[in-house]
Amino acid sequence: MASSRIEPVFNSDGAAARSRPGGRTADITRRIHDAVLELIISGGEEKCTFQNVARRANIERSTLYRRYPTRWAMMSDAFAAAYTNDLSFEPTGSFRGDLICHLSRVAHTLSSPLGMAMLAAGAVARLDPASRPAAGGFWEFRKQQQEPFIRAAIERGELRPEVSLDELFAAADGPLYFRLLIIGQPIDQQWVETTVDQVCRAFSP
Repeated sequence: MASSRIEPVFNSDGAAARSRPGGRTADITRRIHDAVLELIISGGEEKCTFQNVARRANIERSTLYRRYPTRWAMMSDAFAAAYTNDLSFEPTGSFRGDLICHLSRVAHTLSSPLGMAMLAAGAVARLDPASRPAAGGFWEFRKQQQEPFIRAAIERGELRPEVSLDELFAAADGPLYFRLLIIGQPIDQQWVETTVDQVCRAFSP
């Protein structure tokens, strides 16, 4: 039976486009995403060509050309879908609790084989101008994932009403990426809670 899961699809500017309905389109999207993620783990970003993805997903290359302006847009779409599933959590009722859940799930995802492959692809992408629109769309999507629990925290009075989503995203997620990608240190629960406490102090009313 075809999957009815709604997947984020990136447009030619790299931004998340309107979700597409289930059925055959969703099934093709799932196969593309699965092919990209399998290839990125087994061979790195250089293996994620339209030709290789089309072959593994058992679709025509023309399907990929119609959907994605570049292979980076294709990879960003697959990464966003993976993050949608991996980073979901039930709200805890507090900003501190929500942020601990969020960062713990990000750390778990990035420490996995897929996460490490995604980080490596991101390092290569910084050197390729063709990747920038897709990368911008991916990070905008990541910020949108945080927005609901941030808005809820503002309504509860836990955060300043004028808080910048960009600044909060950088303060919360930035250290995690720096620790994993730049200095290559693991993330444990104590580190997550210390980082969250720093963010809470910095952005509380």
